[in-house]
Amino acid sequence: MTGRYQRGVALMGLPFLVGSVLLVVGPVLITAGYAFTSYDGFTPATFNGLGTFRDVLADPELHRSLRATAWFLVLAVPLRIVGGLLLALLADGRGRIAGATRVSVFAPAVIPDPATALIWLWVVNPLYGPLGAVIRLGGGTPGPVLIDPWGARLTIVALSVFALGEGFLVTLAARRELSPQLYEAGRAEGARSMALFRRITLPLLAPVLLLLAARDVLVSMTNALVPTLLLTRGGPLDATKTLPLLVYERGFREGFLSEGAALAVLTLLLGVAAFALAWLAYRGGRAFARARDSRF
Repeated sequence: MTGRYQRGVALMGLPFLVGSVLLVVGPVLITAGYAFTSYDGFTPATFNGLGTFRDVLADPELHRSLRATAWFLVLAVPLRIVGGLLLALLADGRGRIAGATRVSVFAPAVIPDPATALIWLWVVNPLYGPLGAVIRLGGGTPGPVLIDPWGARLTIVALSVFALGEGFLVTLAARRELSPQLYEAGRAEGARSMALFRRITLPLLAPVLLLLAARDVLVSMTNALVPTLLLTRGGPLDATKTLPLLVYERGFREGFLSEGAALAVLTLLLGVAAFALAWLAYRGGRAFARARDSRF
Protein backbone atom coordinates (compact mmCIF):
# COMPACT_ATOMS: atom_id res chain seq x y z
CA MET A 1 0.00 0.00 0.00
CA THR A 2 2.84 2.36 0.85
CA GLY A 3 4.62 1.66 -2.44
CA ARG A 4 1.39 2.24 -4.37
CA TYR A 5 0.82 5.52 -2.55
CA GLN A 6 4.36 6.68 -3.29
CA ARG A 7 3.97 5.81 -6.98
CA GLY A 8 0.73 7.78 -7.06
CA VAL A 9 2.41 10.81 -5.52
CA ALA A 10 5.28 10.51 -8.01
CA LEU A 11 2.85 10.36 -10.93
CA MET A 12 1.02 13.46 -9.67
CA GLY A 13 4.34 15.31 -9.50
CA LEU A 14 5.44 14.17 -12.96
CA PRO A 15 3.67 16.97 -14.93
CA PHE A 16 5.31 19.57 -12.69
CA LEU A 17 8.72 17.94 -13.17
CA VAL A 18 8.32 17.78 -16.95
CA GLY A 19 7.10 21.37 -17.09
CA SER A 20 10.00 22.54 -14.95
CA VAL A 21 12.52 20.82 -17.23
CA LEU A 22 10.93 22.14 -20.43
CA LEU A 23 10.09 25.66 -19.27
CA VAL A 24 12.82 26.42 -16.70
CA VAL A 25 15.84 24.14 -16.80
CA GLY A 26 15.95 23.89 -20.60
CA PRO A 27 15.78 27.65 -21.28
CA VAL A 28 18.34 28.32 -18.53
CA LEU A 29 20.82 25.88 -20.13
CA ILE A 30 20.21 27.30 -23.62
CA THR A 31 20.68 30.85 -22.34
CA ALA A 32 23.88 29.89 -20.57
CA GLY A 33 25.13 28.34 -23.81
CA TYR A 34 24.44 31.50 -25.82
CA ALA A 35 26.36 33.51 -23.22
CA PHE A 36 29.58 31.92 -24.52
CA THR A 37 28.86 32.82 -28.14
CA SER A 38 28.50 35.83 -30.40
CA TYR A 39 24.87 35.76 -31.57
CA ASP A 40 22.36 38.33 -32.81
CA GLY A 41 19.46 36.06 -33.78
CA PHE A 42 20.00 36.42 -37.54
CA THR A 43 23.43 34.94 -38.21
CA PRO A 44 24.73 31.58 -36.90
CA ALA A 45 26.16 31.69 -33.39
CA THR A 46 29.94 31.55 -33.14
CA PHE A 47 31.78 30.40 -30.04
CA ASN A 48 33.33 33.33 -28.19
CA GLY A 49 34.43 31.75 -24.91
CA LEU A 50 34.55 34.26 -22.08
CA GLY A 51 34.80 37.17 -24.52
CA THR A 52 31.15 38.08 -24.13
CA PHE A 53 31.47 38.18 -20.36
CA ARG A 54 34.58 40.36 -20.61
CA ASP A 55 32.76 42.79 -22.89
CA VAL A 56 29.74 42.91 -20.60
CA LEU A 57 31.78 43.37 -17.41
CA ALA A 58 33.69 46.27 -19.00
CA ASP A 59 30.49 48.01 -20.09
CA PRO A 60 29.82 51.24 -18.09
CA GLU A 61 26.09 50.65 -18.53
CA LEU A 62 26.39 47.46 -16.48
CA HIS A 63 28.07 49.41 -13.69
CA ARG A 64 25.24 51.95 -13.65
CA SER A 65 22.72 49.10 -13.69
CA LEU A 66 24.44 47.44 -10.74
CA ARG A 67 24.17 50.67 -8.76
CA ALA A 68 20.48 50.97 -9.63
CA THR A 69 19.98 47.32 -8.68
CA ALA A 70 21.77 47.80 -5.37
CA TRP A 71 19.64 50.81 -4.47
CA PHE A 72 16.47 48.93 -5.37
CA LEU A 73 17.40 45.86 -3.33
CA VAL A 74 18.57 47.85 -0.29
CA LEU A 75 15.28 49.74 -0.19
CA ALA A 76 12.72 47.21 -1.43
CA VAL A 77 13.75 43.86 0.08
CA PRO A 78 13.81 44.94 3.78
CA LEU A 79 10.52 46.79 3.35
CA ARG A 80 8.90 43.77 1.73
CA ILE A 81 10.12 41.41 4.47
CA VAL A 82 9.22 43.71 7.37
CA GLY A 83 5.90 44.63 5.78
CA GLY A 84 4.99 41.00 5.18
CA LEU A 85 5.90 40.11 8.77
CA LEU A 86 3.89 42.94 10.34
CA LEU A 87 0.87 42.27 8.14
CA ALA A 88 1.08 38.53 8.89
CA LEU A 89 1.01 39.26 12.61
CA LEU A 90 -1.92 41.63 12.09
CA ALA A 91 -3.86 39.09 10.02
CA ASP A 92 -3.15 36.14 12.31
CA GLY A 93 -6.71 35.74 13.52
CA ARG A 94 -10.02 34.18 12.61
CA GLY A 95 -12.39 37.14 12.68
CA ARG A 96 -13.78 39.16 9.79
CA ILE A 97 -11.14 41.86 10.18
CA ALA A 98 -8.32 39.34 9.90
CA GLY A 99 -9.95 37.74 6.86
CA ALA A 100 -10.44 41.10 5.15
CA THR A 101 -6.82 41.98 5.91
CA ARG A 102 -5.57 38.78 4.29
CA VAL A 103 -7.63 39.40 1.15
CA SER A 104 -6.63 43.05 0.85
CA VAL A 105 -2.93 42.29 1.32
CA PHE A 106 -2.84 39.46 -1.21
CA ALA A 107 -5.07 41.12 -3.84
CA PRO A 108 -2.33 43.37 -5.34
CA ALA A 109 -0.23 40.27 -6.11
CA VAL A 110 -2.81 39.06 -8.66
CA ILE A 111 -3.23 42.39 -10.45
CA PRO A 112 -1.58 42.28 -13.92
CA ASP A 113 1.69 44.19 -14.10
CA PRO A 114 0.50 46.72 -16.74
CA ALA A 115 -2.53 47.52 -14.58
CA THR A 116 -0.28 48.01 -11.57
CA ALA A 117 1.86 50.41 -13.58
CA LEU A 118 -1.21 52.44 -14.59
CA ILE A 119 -2.40 52.58 -10.98
CA TRP A 120 0.93 53.97 -9.80
CA LEU A 121 1.10 56.37 -12.73
CA TRP A 122 -2.15 57.83 -11.41
CA VAL A 123 -0.91 57.80 -7.80
CA VAL A 124 2.19 59.90 -8.57
CA ASN A 125 0.43 62.21 -11.07
CA PRO A 126 1.12 65.74 -9.77
CA LEU A 127 -2.21 67.12 -11.05
CA TYR A 128 -4.78 64.36 -10.48
CA GLY A 129 -3.13 61.79 -8.23
CA PRO A 130 -3.46 61.40 -4.45
CA LEU A 131 0.25 62.11 -3.90
CA GLY A 132 -0.11 65.57 -5.45
CA ALA A 133 -3.26 66.19 -3.39
CA VAL A 134 -1.43 65.35 -0.16
CA ILE A 135 1.45 67.66 -1.07
CA ARG A 136 -0.96 70.50 -1.83
CA LEU A 137 -2.73 69.94 1.49
CA GLY A 138 0.63 70.34 3.19
CA GLY A 139 1.17 73.67 1.49
CA GLY A 140 3.68 72.43 -1.09
CA THR A 141 3.73 72.42 -4.85
CA PRO A 142 3.76 68.93 -6.39
CA GLY A 143 6.15 68.29 -9.24
CA PRO A 144 6.63 65.45 -11.71
CA VAL A 145 7.97 62.60 -9.60
CA LEU A 146 9.13 60.27 -12.35
CA ILE A 147 11.65 62.71 -13.88
CA ASP A 148 13.58 62.93 -10.60
CA PRO A 149 16.02 60.05 -10.00
CA TRP A 150 15.07 59.53 -6.37
CA GLY A 151 11.40 60.08 -7.07
CA ALA A 152 11.51 57.36 -9.74
CA ARG A 153 13.48 55.01 -7.47
CA LEU A 154 11.05 55.42 -4.58
CA THR A 155 8.06 54.97 -6.90
CA ILE A 156 9.39 51.63 -8.19
CA VAL A 157 10.25 50.56 -4.63
CA ALA A 158 6.74 51.46 -3.41
CA LEU A 159 5.26 49.55 -6.34
CA SER A 160 7.30 46.48 -5.40
CA VAL A 161 6.40 46.71 -1.70
CA PHE A 162 2.73 47.12 -2.63
CA ALA A 163 2.69 43.60 -4.14
CA LEU A 164 4.05 41.49 -1.27
CA GLY A 165 1.18 39.02 -1.11
CA GLU A 166 3.19 35.84 -1.68
CA GLY A 167 5.75 36.62 1.03
CA PHE A 168 2.90 37.62 3.33
CA LEU A 169 1.18 34.25 2.88
CA VAL A 170 4.40 32.31 3.53
CA THR A 171 5.09 34.34 6.68
CA LEU A 172 1.51 33.92 7.87
CA ALA A 173 1.66 30.15 7.34
CA ALA A 174 4.97 29.95 9.23
CA ARG A 175 3.52 32.02 12.08
CA ARG A 176 0.57 29.66 12.42
CA GLU A 177 2.91 26.69 12.67
CA LEU A 178 4.44 28.03 15.89
CA SER A 179 3.32 26.11 18.94
CA PRO A 180 0.82 27.97 21.17
CA GLN A 181 2.41 26.29 24.20
CA LEU A 182 5.51 28.42 23.72
CA TYR A 183 3.49 31.60 24.09
CA GLU A 184 1.53 30.21 27.03
CA ALA A 185 4.80 29.38 28.79
CA GLY A 186 6.12 32.86 28.07
CA ARG A 187 3.00 34.52 29.45
CA ALA A 188 3.20 32.30 32.53
CA GLU A 189 6.70 33.70 33.09
CA GLY A 190 5.34 37.24 32.88
CA ALA A 191 6.48 38.09 29.35
CA ARG A 192 4.49 40.74 27.51
CA SER A 193 3.68 41.01 23.81
CA MET A 194 6.92 42.69 22.75
CA ALA A 195 9.02 40.23 24.73
CA LEU A 196 7.14 37.31 23.18
CA PHE A 197 7.80 38.77 19.75
CA ARG A 198 11.52 39.28 20.38
CA ARG A 199 12.13 36.00 22.21
CA ILE A 200 9.80 33.58 20.39
CA THR A 201 8.23 34.85 17.17
CA LEU A 202 11.20 36.56 15.55
CA PRO A 203 13.84 33.87 16.27
CA LEU A 204 11.57 31.05 15.09
CA LEU A 205 10.55 32.92 11.93
CA ALA A 206 14.12 33.99 11.14
CA PRO A 207 14.84 31.04 8.76
CA VAL A 208 11.67 31.77 6.79
CA LEU A 209 12.44 35.49 6.66
CA LEU A 210 15.99 34.80 5.45
CA LEU A 211 14.65 32.52 2.71
CA LEU A 212 12.12 35.16 1.64
CA ALA A 213 14.84 37.83 1.59
CA ALA A 214 17.02 35.66 -0.67
CA ARG A 215 14.03 34.95 -2.91
CA ASP A 216 13.12 38.62 -3.14
CA VAL A 217 16.56 39.49 -4.50
CA LEU A 218 15.39 38.11 -7.85
CA VAL A 219 11.61 38.03 -7.55
CA SER A 220 11.15 41.67 -6.57
CA MET A 221 13.30 42.87 -9.50
CA THR A 222 11.55 40.55 -11.95
CA ASN A 223 8.07 41.54 -10.79
CA ALA A 224 8.95 45.22 -11.13
CA LEU A 225 10.32 44.80 -14.67
CA VAL A 226 7.13 45.52 -16.63
CA PRO A 227 6.00 48.48 -14.45
CA THR A 228 9.52 49.95 -14.64
CA LEU A 229 9.55 49.56 -18.40
CA LEU A 230 6.17 51.28 -18.70
CA LEU A 231 6.74 54.05 -16.15
CA THR A 232 10.38 55.08 -16.46
CA ARG A 233 12.07 52.93 -19.17
CA GLY A 234 15.02 52.75 -16.80
CA GLY A 235 15.35 56.51 -16.37
CA PRO A 236 15.88 59.16 -15.45
CA LEU A 237 19.66 58.92 -15.91
CA ASP A 238 19.47 55.10 -15.60
CA ALA A 239 18.32 55.47 -11.99
CA THR A 240 15.81 52.61 -12.33
CA LYS A 241 17.57 50.46 -14.94
CA THR A 242 18.02 47.30 -12.89
CA LEU A 243 19.64 44.13 -14.21
CA PRO A 244 16.43 42.48 -15.56
CA LEU A 245 15.61 45.64 -17.52
CA LEU A 246 19.16 45.79 -18.89
CA VAL A 247 18.85 42.12 -19.95
CA TYR A 248 15.63 42.95 -21.81
CA GLU A 249 17.06 46.02 -23.52
CA ARG A 250 20.37 44.43 -24.52
CA GLY A 251 18.91 41.13 -25.67
CA PHE A 252 15.58 42.06 -27.25
CA ARG A 253 15.50 45.78 -27.97
CA GLU A 254 19.09 46.11 -29.20
CA GLY A 255 19.38 42.56 -30.58
CA PHE A 256 22.62 41.55 -28.82
CA LEU A 257 21.30 38.19 -27.69
CA SER A 258 24.63 36.81 -26.51
CA GLU A 259 25.24 39.86 -24.30
CA GLY A 260 21.69 39.62 -22.98
CA ALA A 261 22.31 35.95 -22.17
CA ALA A 262 25.54 36.82 -20.35
CA LEU A 263 23.72 39.48 -18.32
CA ALA A 264 20.97 36.95 -17.52
CA VAL A 265 23.61 34.51 -16.25
CA LEU A 266 25.10 37.24 -14.06
CA THR A 267 21.63 38.00 -12.68
CA LEU A 268 21.11 34.31 -11.92
CA LEU A 269 24.46 34.17 -10.14
CA LEU A 270 23.36 37.13 -8.03
CA GLY A 271 20.32 35.14 -6.92
CA VAL A 272 22.42 32.04 -6.20
CA ALA A 273 24.79 34.16 -4.11
CA ALA A 274 21.84 35.57 -2.16
CA PHE A 275 20.56 32.07 -1.38
CA ALA A 276 24.05 30.96 -0.36
CA LEU A 277 24.42 33.92 2.01
CA ALA A 278 20.98 33.23 3.49
CA TRP A 279 21.91 29.57 4.04
CA LEU A 280 25.22 30.51 5.67
CA ALA A 281 23.43 33.03 7.91
CA TYR A 282 20.89 30.37 8.86
CA ARG A 283 23.57 27.80 9.66
CA GLY A 284 25.57 30.39 11.60
CA GLY A 285 22.49 31.38 13.58
CA ARG A 286 21.76 27.75 14.48
CA ALA A 287 25.38 27.17 15.51
CA PHE A 288 25.29 30.28 17.67
CA ALA A 289 22.02 29.18 19.28
CA ARG A 290 23.43 25.72 20.08
CA ALA A 291 26.58 27.23 21.54
CA ARG A 292 24.52 29.62 23.65
CA ASP A 293 22.19 26.90 24.89
CA SER A 294 25.12 24.65 25.82
CA ARG A 295 26.33 27.24 28.34
CA PHE A 296 23.20 26.91 30.45
